[in-house]
Amino acid sequence: MKLKKIVILLLMLASLILEACSLAPPEDLPVEDILMRAIERTANLDGFAFSMVREGARAYFDPEETIAFRRVEGVFMAPDAVHAMVRVITPGMVSEFQILNLGNQQWFTNLATGAWEQAPAGWSFNPATLFEPESGMVFVLKEDLVDPVFQGVVELDELPGRDLYYIVADMKGDHIYSMSYGLIASEMMLVELWIEPQTFEIHRIVLTEHLPTETEPRIWQLDFWDFDRLIEISPPDIQGSP
Repeated sequence: MKLKKIVILLLMLASLILEACSLAPPEDLPVEDILMRAIERTANLDGFAFSMVREGARAYFDPEETIAFRRVEGVFMAPDAVHAMVRVITPGMVSEFQILNLGNQQWFTNLATGAWEQAPAGWSFNPATLFEPESGMVFVLKEDLVDPVFQGVVELDELPGRDLYYIVADMKGDHIYSMSYGLIASEMMLVELWIEPQTFEIHRIVLTEHLPTETEPRIWQLDFWDFDRLIEISPPDIQGSP
Protein backbone atom coordinates (compact mmCIF):
# COMPACT_ATOMS: atom_id res chain seq x y z
CA MET A 1 0.00 0.00 0.00
CA LYS A 2 2.85 2.37 0.89
CA LEU A 3 4.54 1.64 -2.44
CA LYS A 4 1.30 2.44 -4.29
CA LYS A 5 1.01 5.79 -2.48
CA ILE A 6 4.63 6.63 -3.30
CA VAL A 7 4.05 5.86 -6.99
CA ILE A 8 0.96 8.08 -7.03
CA LEU A 9 2.85 10.92 -5.36
CA LEU A 10 5.71 10.58 -7.86
CA LEU A 11 3.27 10.68 -10.77
CA MET A 12 1.61 13.78 -9.33
CA LEU A 13 5.01 15.42 -8.86
CA ALA A 14 6.03 14.59 -12.42
CA SER A 15 2.77 16.05 -13.71
CA LEU A 16 3.38 19.27 -11.78
CA ILE A 17 6.94 19.51 -13.11
CA LEU A 18 5.75 19.02 -16.71
CA GLU A 19 3.05 21.64 -16.23
CA ALA A 20 5.58 24.10 -14.79
CA CYS A 21 7.87 23.50 -17.77
CA SER A 22 5.04 24.07 -20.23
CA LEU A 23 4.26 27.38 -18.53
CA ALA A 24 7.87 28.56 -18.64
CA PRO A 25 8.14 31.96 -20.34
CA PRO A 26 9.44 32.03 -23.93
CA GLU A 27 13.16 32.47 -24.38
CA ASP A 28 14.27 36.10 -24.70
CA LEU A 29 15.84 36.18 -28.18
CA PRO A 30 16.80 38.93 -30.63
CA VAL A 31 14.13 39.41 -33.27
CA GLU A 32 16.58 38.38 -36.00
CA ASP A 33 17.14 35.01 -34.29
CA ILE A 34 13.41 34.38 -33.92
CA LEU A 35 12.84 35.07 -37.61
CA MET A 36 15.82 32.99 -38.71
CA ARG A 37 14.65 29.97 -36.70
CA ALA A 38 11.06 30.40 -37.93
CA ILE A 39 12.21 30.56 -41.56
CA GLU A 40 14.38 27.45 -41.12
CA ARG A 41 11.54 25.54 -39.43
CA THR A 42 9.06 26.47 -42.16
CA ALA A 43 11.51 25.46 -44.90
CA ASN A 44 11.95 22.00 -43.31
CA LEU A 45 8.29 21.15 -42.75
CA ASP A 46 7.04 18.04 -44.56
CA GLY A 47 3.50 19.38 -44.72
CA PHE A 48 0.79 21.41 -43.02
CA ALA A 49 -2.74 22.77 -43.39
CA PHE A 50 -3.17 26.39 -44.40
CA SER A 51 -5.67 29.09 -45.25
CA MET A 52 -5.36 32.51 -46.86
CA VAL A 53 -8.24 34.97 -46.56
CA ARG A 54 -8.61 38.40 -48.13
CA GLU A 55 -10.49 41.20 -46.38
CA GLY A 56 -11.07 44.79 -47.48
CA ALA A 57 -10.35 46.00 -51.00
CA ARG A 58 -10.85 43.28 -53.60
CA ALA A 59 -8.05 41.55 -55.51
CA TYR A 60 -8.86 40.35 -59.01
CA PHE A 61 -7.53 37.48 -61.08
CA ASP A 62 -8.37 39.11 -64.41
CA PRO A 63 -7.74 42.57 -65.96
CA GLU A 64 -11.49 43.02 -66.48
CA GLU A 65 -11.97 42.73 -62.68
CA THR A 66 -14.76 40.16 -62.87
CA ILE A 67 -13.27 37.38 -60.68
CA ALA A 68 -12.10 38.42 -57.20
CA PHE A 69 -10.16 36.20 -54.79
CA ARG A 70 -11.85 35.57 -51.43
CA ARG A 71 -10.07 32.66 -49.73
CA VAL A 72 -8.18 29.41 -50.17
CA GLU A 73 -7.92 26.62 -47.60
CA GLY A 74 -6.22 23.28 -47.94
CA VAL A 75 -3.20 21.09 -47.26
CA PHE A 76 0.35 21.27 -48.55
CA MET A 77 2.82 18.39 -48.80
CA ALA A 78 6.46 19.10 -49.64
CA PRO A 79 7.80 19.71 -52.12
CA ASP A 80 4.91 20.85 -54.34
CA ALA A 81 1.62 19.03 -53.66
CA VAL A 82 -1.50 21.00 -52.74
CA HIS A 83 -5.17 20.12 -52.40
CA ALA A 84 -7.33 23.13 -51.60
CA MET A 85 -10.75 24.74 -51.83
CA VAL A 86 -10.81 28.18 -53.46
CA ARG A 87 -13.60 30.72 -53.03
CA VAL A 88 -14.03 33.52 -55.57
CA ILE A 89 -16.48 36.37 -56.03
CA THR A 90 -18.01 36.89 -59.46
CA PRO A 91 -20.72 39.39 -60.43
CA GLY A 92 -23.76 38.55 -58.34
CA MET A 93 -22.47 35.38 -56.71
CA VAL A 94 -19.85 33.60 -54.60
CA SER A 95 -18.40 30.39 -56.06
CA GLU A 96 -16.12 27.62 -54.80
CA PHE A 97 -13.99 25.06 -56.58
CA GLN A 98 -11.30 22.58 -55.64
CA ILE A 99 -7.77 22.72 -56.96
CA LEU A 100 -5.13 19.99 -56.87
CA ASN A 101 -1.49 20.40 -57.77
CA LEU A 102 1.18 17.69 -58.12
CA GLY A 103 4.45 18.99 -59.49
CA ASN A 104 3.73 20.58 -62.86
CA GLN A 105 0.29 18.94 -63.13
CA GLN A 106 -2.88 20.76 -62.07
CA TRP A 107 -6.56 19.92 -61.89
CA PHE A 108 -9.63 21.85 -60.81
CA THR A 109 -13.34 21.14 -60.35
CA ASN A 110 -15.74 22.65 -62.86
CA LEU A 111 -17.89 25.36 -61.25
CA ALA A 112 -21.00 24.12 -63.02
CA THR A 113 -20.66 20.34 -62.73
CA GLY A 114 -18.20 19.81 -59.87
CA ALA A 115 -16.28 17.29 -62.02
CA TRP A 116 -12.48 17.28 -62.04
CA GLU A 117 -10.77 18.64 -65.15
CA GLN A 118 -7.16 19.05 -66.25
CA ALA A 119 -6.12 22.68 -65.85
CA PRO A 120 -5.59 24.36 -69.23
CA ALA A 121 -2.25 25.73 -70.39
CA GLY A 122 -1.60 29.13 -68.87
CA TRP A 123 -3.65 28.42 -65.73
CA SER A 124 -2.77 31.35 -63.54
CA PHE A 125 -3.29 30.23 -59.94
CA ASN A 126 -1.25 27.61 -58.11
CA PRO A 127 -1.27 27.79 -54.27
CA ALA A 128 1.90 25.66 -54.18
CA THR A 129 3.88 28.73 -55.28
CA LEU A 130 3.26 30.17 -51.81
CA PHE A 131 5.57 27.50 -50.39
CA GLU A 132 8.31 27.18 -52.99
CA PRO A 133 11.65 27.46 -51.12
CA GLU A 134 13.30 29.74 -53.70
CA SER A 135 10.42 32.15 -54.32
CA GLY A 136 7.60 31.54 -51.81
CA MET A 137 6.85 32.88 -48.33
CA VAL A 138 10.09 31.51 -46.85
CA PHE A 139 12.09 33.42 -49.46
CA VAL A 140 10.01 36.58 -49.01
CA LEU A 141 10.38 36.55 -45.21
CA LYS A 142 14.11 36.03 -45.56
CA GLU A 143 14.76 38.68 -48.21
CA ASP A 144 12.09 41.37 -48.00
CA LEU A 145 11.43 42.26 -44.35
CA VAL A 146 12.44 45.78 -43.35
CA ASP A 147 13.14 46.84 -39.73
CA PRO A 148 11.42 43.95 -37.89
CA VAL A 149 10.41 44.79 -34.32
CA PHE A 150 9.59 42.33 -31.53
CA GLN A 151 6.30 43.48 -29.98
CA GLY A 152 6.15 41.04 -27.09
CA VAL A 153 4.48 37.73 -26.28
CA VAL A 154 0.76 37.52 -27.02
CA GLU A 155 -2.09 35.04 -27.51
CA LEU A 156 -4.37 34.48 -30.48
CA ASP A 157 -8.07 34.05 -29.79
CA GLU A 158 -7.95 30.80 -31.76
CA LEU A 159 -5.07 29.47 -29.59
CA PRO A 160 -5.98 30.42 -25.99
CA GLY A 161 -3.34 29.86 -23.35
CA ARG A 162 -0.53 29.71 -25.90
CA ASP A 163 2.14 32.42 -25.74
CA LEU A 164 3.43 33.41 -29.17
CA TYR A 165 6.18 35.74 -30.31
CA TYR A 166 4.60 38.74 -32.04
CA ILE A 167 6.72 40.54 -34.64
CA VAL A 168 5.86 43.51 -36.87
CA ALA A 169 7.84 44.72 -39.89
CA ASP A 170 7.53 46.49 -43.20
CA MET A 171 7.86 44.32 -46.27
CA LYS A 172 8.85 45.05 -49.85
CA GLY A 173 6.28 43.82 -52.33
CA ASP A 174 8.12 42.96 -55.55
CA HIS A 175 8.67 39.26 -54.83
CA ILE A 176 5.28 38.65 -53.25
CA TYR A 177 3.63 40.33 -56.24
CA SER A 178 5.13 37.70 -58.54
CA MET A 179 4.47 34.85 -56.10
CA SER A 180 0.76 35.76 -55.81
CA TYR A 181 0.19 36.18 -59.57
CA GLY A 182 -0.40 39.88 -59.01
CA LEU A 183 -3.13 39.45 -56.39
CA ILE A 184 -0.92 41.17 -53.81
CA ALA A 185 0.44 44.52 -54.97
CA SER A 186 4.11 45.40 -55.29
CA GLU A 187 3.81 48.33 -52.86
CA MET A 188 5.52 48.38 -49.46
CA MET A 189 3.20 46.78 -46.90
CA LEU A 190 2.92 45.96 -43.20
CA VAL A 191 3.49 42.36 -42.07
CA GLU A 192 2.67 40.81 -38.68
CA LEU A 193 3.82 37.36 -37.56
CA TRP A 194 2.82 35.09 -34.67
CA ILE A 195 5.47 32.43 -33.95
CA GLU A 196 5.53 29.45 -31.55
CA PRO A 197 8.46 29.94 -29.11
CA GLN A 198 9.14 26.23 -28.54
CA THR A 199 9.04 25.03 -32.14
CA PHE A 200 9.35 28.30 -34.09
CA GLU A 201 6.38 27.33 -36.24
CA ILE A 202 4.60 30.31 -37.77
CA HIS A 203 0.92 30.16 -36.84
CA ARG A 204 -0.23 33.34 -38.56
CA ILE A 205 0.96 35.98 -41.03
CA VAL A 206 -1.09 39.11 -41.72
CA LEU A 207 -0.24 41.44 -44.61
CA THR A 208 -1.83 44.88 -44.79
CA GLU A 209 -1.73 46.84 -48.03
CA HIS A 210 -2.60 50.55 -48.24
CA LEU A 211 -3.14 51.08 -51.93
CA PRO A 212 -3.25 54.59 -53.42
CA THR A 213 -6.21 53.61 -55.62
CA GLU A 214 -8.36 52.20 -52.79
CA THR A 215 -10.22 53.89 -49.94
CA GLU A 216 -9.79 50.91 -47.60
CA PRO A 217 -6.81 48.67 -46.90
CA ARG A 218 -6.51 45.17 -48.32
CA ILE A 219 -5.69 42.58 -45.65
CA TRP A 220 -4.39 39.06 -46.21
CA GLN A 221 -4.48 36.61 -43.30
CA LEU A 222 -2.51 33.37 -43.64
CA ASP A 223 -2.97 30.70 -40.97
CA PHE A 224 -1.03 27.45 -40.59
CA TRP A 225 -1.69 24.33 -38.48
CA ASP A 226 -1.26 20.52 -38.45
CA PHE A 227 2.51 20.95 -38.83
CA ASP A 228 4.33 17.91 -40.24
CA ARG A 229 1.08 15.95 -40.54
CA LEU A 230 1.48 13.62 -43.54
CA ILE A 231 -1.51 13.60 -45.90
CA GLU A 232 -1.48 11.70 -49.18
CA ILE A 233 -2.39 13.87 -52.17
CA SER A 234 -3.17 11.80 -55.27
CA PRO A 235 -4.34 12.72 -58.78
CA PRO A 236 -8.11 13.10 -58.96
CA ASP A 237 -10.42 10.63 -60.67
CA ILE A 238 -11.27 12.27 -63.98
CA GLN A 239 -14.38 10.88 -65.64
CA GLY A 240 -13.49 9.14 -68.88
CA SER A 241 -9.76 8.82 -68.10
CA PRO A 242 -8.16 5.38 -68.51
